[in-house]
Amino acid sequence: MKILSILGAGWLGLELAHTLKDDYAIKLAARNEEVQQMHMDLGFESYVLTENMYDNLDALLSCEYLFINYPPSKFNDYLHFIKRLSQHPFFSTIEKIFFVSSTSIYPKAPSVYNENSEISSSSNPLYYEAEKSLHGKAHVVFRCAGLMGVGRLAAKYYSNKPVTDGKSRVNHVHRIDVIRAVIFAIDHNLGGIFNLCAPLHPTKEELYRYQCEQCQLVPPFFIDSAESKQRIIEGCKLEDLGFEYLHKNPMGFMG
Repeated sequence: MKILSILGAGWLGLELAHTLKDDYAIKLAARNEEVQQMHMDLGFESYVLTENMYDNLDALLSCEYLFINYPPSKFNDYLHFIKRLSQHPFFSTIEKIFFVSSTSIYPKAPSVYNENSEISSSSNPLYYEAEKSLHGKAHVVFRCAGLMGVGRLAAKYYSNKPVTDGKSRVNHVHRIDVIRAVIFAIDHNLGGIFNLCAPLHPTKEELYRYQCEQCQLVPPFFIDSAESKQRIIEGCKLEDLGFEYLHKNPMGFMG
């Protein structure tokens, strides 16, 4: 059985582990011994890994598949951590390395963005530099739109709060579709950079009002804005290769 190591076993990574545990031997990185014990109680092999403690890198990087999914905000020096990973001698021996990036790497200006759109360090310097550091090393880069679904709803963050750009359209992707994209990339031996974003883009006002109604939350109060920012992320490159989003419309991300 091939080994999948997941560095960043949070809301997305741990669900990936549960989904693939029957098909792969799973190794998880834990930020401390308490989380390590939780992983082991769930039946997973787990090793402590932090930006100050790299003793277990040999074990974690002894794998066929590697999934790197760390939010930069969790680190004092995210780029140093990424470089330490990529400079490890085992890194170049791994069959397929996934790196989870973000569509926030694209400019904030209104436009339609795809994988060929120009990027710079000004939008999200940490992800920009991390992608640069992993260029030629990570086989698959997933630039994820706003990760939602399974209880994580955008409306919860804006309930009873002012929203000034309610006519702007959202760019979201369901957690299960990110997991399905990983499986698809392995099964089809894909490589490259792929945006992961649901094909449909309701406005913030449409989405937040609907979700608040469904969850019995106080809706946001929308302040009319003369300008709506239509910044759209295209996630169709993977679709062109045969992938199909299970959740095409963020309006249906309730479960």
